[in-house]
Amino acid sequence: MKGRRGDPGNVVPLHGAPTAESEARRKEVAQRLAADLRPSGMSDPVAAEWDRIAPVLADPTLNRLKPQFTDVVLEYCRVVVRLRELRALFPGVGDETYEIEGRNGAQIKTRPEVAQINESWRQWRSLVAMLGLSPADARGLVEGQGDLFDDPANAYF
Repeated sequence: MKGRRGDPGNVVPLHGAPTAESEARRKEVAQRLAADLRPSGMSDPVAAEWDRIAPVLADPTLNRLKPQFTDVVLEYCRVVVRLRELRALFPGVGDETYEIEGRNGAQIKTRPEVAQINESWRQWRSLVAMLGLSPADARGLVEGQGDLFDDPANAYF
């Protein structure tokens, strides 16, 4: 093969398979951190969403729930609850529009709630990207896996 040889020191080694004890300890740590960082004054649905997502983000393998990010996670919980409530308004396909008869004939209009759903979805998507909750966003937040090759600025020939 042509080119420089990679530096094995830049590669993070794989660890062995987790044991039941290590998994239980990891979940306990995540639950404790999520409970410690839980904001007060949340409504019941928002608190339930916090209890669902915060331990996942606090898991040491992800390590995305940090004190400085609690407001972002709280906003994520609020947006998810708002999105669920708005979507509950339209249980069937076609409920998002209505028809009116005007001087130009029959017109199909979109309900204002649909615009609220779309805006809430955009906010949700932005928060998902910030927290790395989709596969594509998670790839951008991976820590520890450096470049296989040294920094070209420090290379000498």
